[in-house]
Amino acid sequence: MKNIKQKKRVLILGLGQFAKGSGISAALYFARLGHSIRVTDQKSEHDLAANVKRLKRFKNVVFVLGRHRLSDIRWADIIVRNPRVRPDSPEMVLASRLGKQVESDVSLFLKNCPCPVVGVTGTRGKSTTTGLIGDMLEKSGFRTWIGGNILVSPLTFASKVRAGDKVVLELSSWQLESTGLLGQSPHIAVITNLMRDHLNSYENMEAYAEAKAQIFRHQKPNDFLVLNSNDLFCKKFAPEAPSEVLFFGADKKNDAVLTKDFLVWKDRGSAKKLIRLERKRLKLMGDHNALNVLAAGLTARLAGANWQAIKRSAVSFKGLENRLETIRVWNGITFINDTTATTPDATIAALKALKPKFKKIHLLMGGTDKVLEFDGLAKELKPANVSISVFEGTAYEKVAKALKKRGIPFYKANSLRAAF
Repeated sequence: MKNIKQKKRVLILGLGQFAKGSGISAALYFARLGHSIRVTDQKSEHDLAANVKRLKRFKNVVFVLGRHRLSDIRWADIIVRNPRVRPDSPEMVLASRLGKQVESDVSLFLKNCPCPVVGVTGTRGKSTTTGLIGDMLEKSGFRTWIGGNILVSPLTFASKVRAGDKVVLELSSWQLESTGLLGQSPHIAVITNLMRDHLNSYENMEAYAEAKAQIFRHQKPNDFLVLNSNDLFCKKFAPEAPSEVLFFGADKKNDAVLTKDFLVWKDRGSAKKLIRLERKRLKLMGDHNALNVLAAGLTARLAGANWQAIKRSAVSFKGLENRLETIRVWNGITFINDTTATTPDATIAALKALKPKFKKIHLLMGGTDKVLEFDGLAKELKPANVSISVFEGTAYEKVAKALKKRGIPFYKANSLRAAF
């Protein structure tokens, strides 16, 4: 990473609680360079104890916790915004009015990374696809770094990246808002899909989609954009891209095709050969995961992976935590953790993956209302052999209403013990 030689006043706007998150990673990065640091967060020192402890050894770090102050915005030369601090917050509105330099951990990394970067976004599947691409590149012999929205800031490994390495970043809509404002896009961009989500943070679906679109808006003609041909928003994005577009999905004209029995990639080499892989060899369950593997193989090949490694990774990759993860089999009951399925669409995809394998399913659901509709999920549950427990939470009333409308019985649960 190129150091900022002149000492600056740096405001870390949102420290966060994750050990390798954006806030703490940016704070450590600038603190080690000797800049004057102020760290603010709306959470208390007690809530942030672990990360605060790591920074207290630096004499150039000052804490303002439990609040954000507009005076700190005026003080700062550089503001590093946590992705969860919204662009329309009073702090960011003032920063924009004053013409302050606003960065994120990802934007700082992209400015200084010595090798091309692969960026992956989407509503569902971005973590799995990111992990797969990284695994395919590693199995091809490349030193590979994986970070971003998977709770590992790229600043944690920034000083170790070399020109011949590979970097794969999972990028959320919030992270892409920051990089988009600075005119940054990765060399290879992937959009797995776009579904209704985060509408408690965005005015409408179009605003959410535009945040995701920042992953390719600032690409160049020699860059690549990998899109899902099954997705309406992805189809809309294709003619808007300044880069070369490649498609994956069910369409036989795609660069990578998913059929009933095979994953098929069209090699871009001189031989123009087809690379086939039987779907039954995949360890990952469901059509959605088959599409993730398809997208990952296409992208990894663009990034330099060989086909042998791509296929080896595809058939050995077991998935990530919290994503259709089998956590235990007890007394003939299989317990599956799919807690990243935080939208109705994701839950529907999970049910479709599980129904062929299990005669009976007990679904535990509920949580925070993200301004989403549940009628489609209720419709999917109606003919299914699924018993349901709904946890109390801000989404409970909407979920209950959708289920009652279709005459679907369910249990109201206020604890995990009660759900069983």
